[in-house]
Amino acid sequence: MKRLIILGVALLAAGAAFAKMGDVVASFPAPANYPIALAVGADYNHYLWVFCDTSPYRIYRMGGMNGAVYASFVSPQGRYTRGLTYSYGGGGGLPTGSYLWMGNYSTDRIYRCNFNTGSAYASIPANHDMYGGLAVMATGAGGRAPTHMLSSDTSPRYVYRQSLTNGSIYASFAPSPAIYDLAWDLQNRYVWTGSTGDYVYAFRTNGSVAGSFRIQADNPRAFAYTGSYLWLGTTTGSHYIWMLHCPAPWGAVEPVSLGRVKALFK
Repeated sequence: MKRLIILGVALLAAGAAFAKMGDVVASFPAPANYPIALAVGADYNHYLWVFCDTSPYRIYRMGGMNGAVYASFVSPQGRYTRGLTYSYGGGGGLPTGSYLWMGNYSTDRIYRCNFNTGSAYASIPANHDMYGGLAVMATGAGGRAPTHMLSSDTSPRYVYRQSLTNGSIYASFAPSPAIYDLAWDLQNRYVWTGSTGDYVYAFRTNGSVAGSFRIQADNPRAFAYTGSYLWLGTTTGSHYIWMLHCPAPWGAVEPVSLGRVKALFK
């Protein structure tokens, strides 16, 4: 029995070494239907936030690899919540601290909040219709030392780079595919997103498409990234959270990669 266990560990290590872009590392059911916004901290075992767009419109703090729900609270933005992202360590003119950010498409503002309760410390104007997603650009993994905010709208389709303190927009690009939530990939310096259909897209900061791959689930609406992993939430059929291998530097993209499941939690 001991030899079998040792062999299993060796095989797992070898599998990780040869993992390709988009390989599924873990998968688990969302805590409620319509997971449309994700945020992740550097310690993704304990800090994966998920907003589910179904009454009572809660934000769940989960284990990023096993889907365990550690805590939850009703979003202060209610059904108008759009986008989640996490930052810590100060930067971008912010006070030192750890923050959960969320957008509101009724007020068209972005709120800097307590990550345990969602209560707002401050807010900035989105300066556009806040119907898309959020991601913090940062110099470290998991949102450490943030520099700018990325936000998006779905109509018209734009991704904006803006100030963390006053919402001023410095740059924008218009992606051709439909988009929704956002993730900032520090490793590759790409913006990951998607919306309808079954494709995930990586954009360069100038708006050009760096790559895409197809998944075997429809409507990837929620995105977050840290380390070498991309999380996404799907909202058609099974409402699931997926943790995908997404290494640096940019690796090979398989045409259909969500079929290679490394681990599945139910």
